[in-house]
This record gives sequence, C-alpha cells and structure tokens, in this order.
Amino acid sequence: MKKVIMSLAVLAMISTSCAQEKTTGKEEKATQEQVIPQKPEQAKISAQDLQANINKGVQDDFAIKAPKDAEEAIKILEETQNVLRYIAKNKDKKAKAELAKLIGELEILMTKNPNLALLPVNVTYEIVDAVVDIPTVYQITGAAQKAMDEGYYQVAKELLKDLTSEMRIKTTYLPLATYPDAMRLAAAALDEGKKEEATAILLKALNTLAVVEVKLPLPVLRAEEFIKLAAVTMASDDQDKKAVAILFLENAEYQLDLAEAMGYGKKDKEFAELHEAIKVLKKAIEEDKETKEQFDNLQNKMKNFKERLFFKKEKK
Repeated sequence: MKKVIMSLAVLAMISTSCAQEKTTGKEEKATQEQVIPQKPEQAKISAQDLQANINKGVQDDFAIKAPKDAEEAIKILEETQNVLRYIAKNKDKKAKAELAKLIGELEILMTKNPNLALLPVNVTYEIVDAVVDIPTVYQITGAAQKAMDEGYYQVAKELLKDLTSEMRIKTTYLPLATYPDAMRLAAAALDEGKKEEATAILLKALNTLAVVEVKLPLPVLRAEEFIKLAAVTMASDDQDKKAVAILFLENAEYQLDLAEAMGYGKKDKEFAELHEAIKVLKKAIEEDKETKEQFDNLQNKMKNFKERLFFKKEKK
C-alpha cells in the first residue's frame, strides 16, 4: 500500500507539472483522438468467485501431472540430504551406501524415462494485482513517459511498477540431465576420502534446482473466464441469458482493453481479432442466432493468443 501511495503522489506531482506546461497542437490532437473504453456494468459474478475460477483453471494447467514423479524427486532430494548428514557425522560407510542406493535409483529412473530432463518437485502460485482502471493506466503511463523524457528514470520505474496485474507460477525441477553425474562425482570423491569435496558437490547439486517462472496477465485470464461464463450462460435455460451473456462479453472486452493498455501483448493484432470476434458473437446473441460454433471459435482464439504470447508457444 505504501508503494502505491508513493507512486500516486509522484504521479500527482508530474501531472501538476504537465498541467503547468503549454500543450502543443500535436499533443492536443492526440489527446482528443484517444478513446478511453468505458467500464461496463459489473458482471453477475463476484470478484472472489471469478478469481477462484481462474485459480482452478491455472492450477489445472500447471499442476504436476504425474504425482509419482514429484514424490520421486522429493525422495531423491531427501536421500541427498541424508548423505550429507552421514558425512557430517563421520558415518562414511552409511554415506557411501546411501549414495550408491541413490545413484541406482537415478539410473532406474533415467532408464524408464530417457527423455526426461527435468523432474518436477513443486509448483507455487502468486498473485500481484494492481487494481486500476484504464483511465488510471493512461495517467500512469503518461506520467512515466514524461519522467523518462526528462531523465527521471527511477521515478518512471516506480510508476510503472503499479501496472503489474498478473499471476506468477513457479515450477521447481530436479535437473536429471546433471544430477546423476553430480552424485557419481560425489561418490568418487567419497571413495577417495575427500569428504569436503564430496560435500561441496552434493550441496551444489541441491542448490542448482531449476526454477521456471511463467507470468500470466490477470486481465487476459479474466477475459477468458468471462467468455467461458458467457458460453455456459447461453447453454442454460435462464430467461435472462441473453442479457447476462452479453454483459459477460462486455466485461471480457474491457479486460482485453485493460491488458492492452497495461502493455501485455501491446500492439498485437490478435487483440483486434478478439474484439471483432466478440462483437460478432454479441450480435449473434442479440439476433437469436446459433452461437456454439462462434463461442468455440472465440475460445480457441483466446487459448492460442494466451499460449503464443505468454507461454511462448508458436501458433499451429
């Protein structure tokens, strides 16, 4: 909260400075032409329920698909720590036996999964959300641009921190490509009585777990969820389903506008394609036309858009 208050104070200072300067004709024209999307009426779902739906979908996408693999990875790490404990207590025979057992288990695992380079250990989720609307985004980006133009780079950096609205998913992996070799090196050192060297190798192996982080913009996730809710609504028997579904789609449009304003996938042509698909879908709903195929098309576009921009996958 302190960071947000500080950034808003800086924003106010820069905005005041801007107001005191003369605006050129070109700047006036740009301001006049800038159309700020209006925030629609709140959709028929609470923010908490919407986030819960998003959390479930993301966790399904990023969950460790093979729990046995995770258990195996944790077991390997625990056994490595056991070896270190035995070495520290000068129980060399137990350390060697435990290490030999560990190497054997790794060899069996690699034989069963020859192409498995990373073994998942755990997944963590974090939400970093700046609750802002599009006018506030434009205020912040305008002030940050002015700060950049005037050489106040640190001020600009602080302002832009408030444009973060994303879910961060970190997956920790055991690197099978290097871990078995490290265990063999440690075993060789231990056989030669080089306990300090063996300890150093084992500690390094434990500290070189691979961490892969994916950042997913919350406005894009919310837009995707609103589209799903609209599809479910249209498939229901609710009397007001048309109005409710359209409201969901209008909220999806706004979230896409917000994502673009915040710089998530900036200037990507697919934002325009998604808006057009929503526009066509809303018209079909209003005219009582069949919408299942159009919903499927829109959801596929959203999926491809999200995967290509934020999972770094190429479109097929």
